[in-house]
Amino acid sequence: MMKKNRRIKGKRYLFVSDFDQTLSLDDSGMLLSQMINIKPETFLAKVKELRQRNITQLGGELAYLLVSDLEYKNRVNREILIKAGKVMRLKEDVKELFSVLEKGIKGIEFVSYVVSACPRLLIERSLEGILPKERIFGTDFIFDKEGRIIDIEKTAAGQGKVSIVDDLVEKEQIPREQVIYVGDGSSDLHVMLHINVYGGFTIAVSPSPYLGHISKRTVISENALSVLAPILEDCLGYKEQEIKEFYTEIGHPIYEWNRAKTEWLTIA
Repeated sequence: MMKKNRRIKGKRYLFVSDFDQTLSLDDSGMLLSQMINIKPETFLAKVKELRQRNITQLGGELAYLLVSDLEYKNRVNREILIKAGKVMRLKEDVKELFSVLEKGIKGIEFVSYVVSACPRLLIERSLEGILPKERIFGTDFIFDKEGRIIDIEKTAAGQGKVSIVDDLVEKEQIPREQVIYVGDGSSDLHVMLHINVYGGFTIAVSPSPYLGHISKRTVISENALSVLAPILEDCLGYKEQEIKEFYTEIGHPIYEWNRAKTEWLTIA
């Protein structure tokens, strides 16, 4: 028997996705560092120090570096943020994912947004032609006349993501239990816990043990369409064979689907 909620016409879901390493293969901090000739290990060391000192919200480390660290502040400007968005490598079929959601699935409507601590200008350029600017929330900076970064206007990191998702729930008038959030890292912890409390649906797209314990499903793939599988199954009530048929119908058949649950153990 199929779940009753599957074919109800008019039902709406709020689909919210992170950007860095969720829709993209690259990490914006690593990419920007590479573009201004800062070694990856230097960037990671700076992020680690900020986290140890609890200076910023989780996920807000890059924004802090861009306004406070002279190595970044003196080299990254508006032009470089846009250029980084242009060369950012996206996961396969990101455009197809948002297209499927925009069209809806069997009478079920999805309203899609991207909410990320990544610089908004970078995301907008990377998703140009895929998602309208008004559906993208990221870190906004204050620039001077020459395009240099002088301060942070607002960041979508940590608790900031929670506030944005709550605002979207009110704006779209969608019940909290019909919120779907997809993320990959530490900046997603607060929002995933918040969504879970209200009965929403959370999907992790990285094997991070701390995130896997919080998210309701974990899907590992380099194809963005992969997140539809748990949505079809857990939210819309599709059986495994129906899910495979759905992917075939949209022209992207599943070639391999390993459904083993990942467990993390530390043994002394």
